[in-house]
Amino acid sequence: MKHILFALVAIVSASALQGQIAASPHDLSTTGPRGKTNTTQTCVFCHTPHGAIGSVSSEVAGQPIAAQLIPLWNHSTTATVFTMYNTTNNPISNLQGVVDATVTGASLACLSCHDGVLAVGAISNLPNDVAAITYTAFAGGLDATGHIIGTAKMGVDLTNDHPISITYMNAGNTAPLDPGMKMPSTFAANGVKLFANKVQCASCHDVHNWGTVAAGTRPFLAYTMTASGLCLQCHTK
Repeated sequence: MKHILFALVAIVSASALQGQIAASPHDLSTTGPRGKTNTTQTCVFCHTPHGAIGSVSSEVAGQPIAAQLIPLWNHSTTATVFTMYNTTNNPISNLQGVVDATVTGASLACLSCHDGVLAVGAISNLPNDVAAITYTAFAGGLDATGHIIGTAKMGVDLTNDHPISITYMNAGNTAPLDPGMKMPSTFAANGVKLFANKVQCASCHDVHNWGTVAAGTRPFLAYTMTASGLCLQCHTK
């Protein structure tokens, strides 16, 4: 059943969200700059105002049956088990943090498209201006079936990528598990962040920021890479 997609004013102002997504590679609407679809809407590929995936539509013993990956989440995820970066797969690594067995949390939202398994239009609630999502391919962006290709495709083998779904602080939150890391209290405001004490994709990337918040923040970075600033938010080097 289709739902009309209204502006997500309950989450963030429409002008802020639209202003940073429109004309960026995350703009998959008919006017998107790269791979695009046949809908005029941009937010629908991640968000829906009603019937979000994992929303509290039914409960067991008073508890929701599933949690939303991000607010008003609209995109399907796969049952894919990812191969994670850890000391088993990277035996020369001195990794101290605890890595989850597979991708969790906000990173699963990012990889629901960027693993290349599902099409970008694999959404729960369609926009009201189309009966089905179709695609215009873009070399290095999307193929004709709406799957991410090129360097934006992370795949399911994450052993050569920065660790995600990894615990950062110790149980008492008194120090990082890795002595080579900094305390979160030193992170720049509105920059790098943790999610339930874990490093996720969104710790370093801001899906809404195509280089508009600060110089050197493309592609979709949470902090500038000038002088390796993003890396040095966490790493003591």
